[in-house]
Amino acid sequence: MTKFMTWLLVAISFVICAPSISNADSRQLLSSFRDWDAFVLKTDAGETICYMISVPKTRTPSNLRHGNPFITITHKPAREIRNEFNFIAGYSFQRGSTVQVTIDKQRKEALFTEQDGAWAYDSKQDDNLVAAMKRGNSLTLNARSGRGNATSYRFSLSGFTAAHNAITNACR
Repeated sequence: MTKFMTWLLVAISFVICAPSISNADSRQLLSSFRDWDAFVLKTDAGETICYMISVPKTRTPSNLRHGNPFITITHKPAREIRNEFNFIAGYSFQRGSTVQVTIDKQRKEALFTEQDGAWAYDSKQDDNLVAAMKRGNSLTLNARSGRGNATSYRFSLSGFTAAHNAITNACR
């Protein structure tokens, strides 16, 4: 996926996920690290938010329209939030369903869903996911759409640790 599409997805995600962010906010690309991009956002309210984003390498089944799925890891120091894992699918999940996360075909976790987003159940799970992602090579998310379709997304973890270090340093 092109850098333009990644930037577009980031802009859309913050419009959807953080309606208090105004047009006066300042986003800056810290750097691109292989398959992950790291950003810092300074809101006009004075809050600094650091996040990293990646898009899937594969999407299955290939005959479905998947939207524009992506993962973010976010630090919001003013709110004492670190390592917040978020998966945006681009379509609504089946009500009451979970998204299954598998890292390197070993570690398995469930995420709760709401509309088109999926999150860890608590900050401990966020931290555990990030630690496993630092050690891993790939992450797979299995979900069920609101129409009942089983979907799967494989993300590369190449560059994850470097991007995480960049957002951690920017949001000390």
